[in-house]
Amino acid sequence: DDLASLEVSRSGGLGMELLELAGGRDDGIGITIVSGVTEGGNAEKAGILPGDSIARVTVYERDETTTTSPGSSSFSGLVEETKSRTRDCEARDFDGTIDALANFPGDNAATVYLDVKRIRRWPKVAVTVEYPASQCAEGFDPVQELELFAGENLQRALLNRGIVLDDPGNRRCDFCGSNACYVSVSRGKSLLNPMGKTEEKLMERNPNVRLSCKATVGYNMQEGDLRLKVNLSQH
Repeated sequence: DDLASLEVSRSGGLGMELLELAGGRDDGIGITIVSGVTEGGNAEKAGILPGDSIARVTVYERDETTTTSPGSSSFSGLVEETKSRTRDCEARDFDGTIDALANFPGDNAATVYLDVKRIRRWPKVAVTVEYPASQCAEGFDPVQELELFAGENLQRALLNRGIVLDDPGNRRCDFCGSNACYVSVSRGKSLLNPMGKTEEKLMERNPNVRLSCKATVGYNMQEGDLRLKVNLSQH
């Protein structure tokens, strides 16, 4: 659904959290959605929901100009005009969307008007993450439950949710440089995108291991349960 011109006050902040589902390109193309709204905040009051994507930001400004009498140079009066400025941010990465919402309106804009793309319900994947017991302090549960949106990059999504990826005993990933890129998937492998040829060759002897930097959750907008282990050499 397309929702046009939702009026959102900037007083006290917009009251929304953004999440980048896809990005990292030099041209700024990506997918950024609203992941949460503050209860009672401006975004919620305007009708914005988690899962919405901001497509356009419009700012209206009043411009006063002086007029003169016909055939005379003497002052006649003030004419007030309303002008608008618009910034498209559909299919932009996190930085591009933030720039459109925070910087583009300018300091004097008290209100912004947002055009919103709404998917009736964005698919989600329930993810169970298991830490090595050796990395867990006493009283810390090594099993963590998360909820990720379909389309998120697995590594970025885990880091954004506070999962600590630290595996000094493992070799570094050739793609992202992390020593904790490797994850072992015990349930829900079909919820991840198929391996590319290079990854498939790397994992010939470990078919249940994926490179998290190359894995997309909820491939083809699937829902389901995913279970994985992180920091593999410490298990």
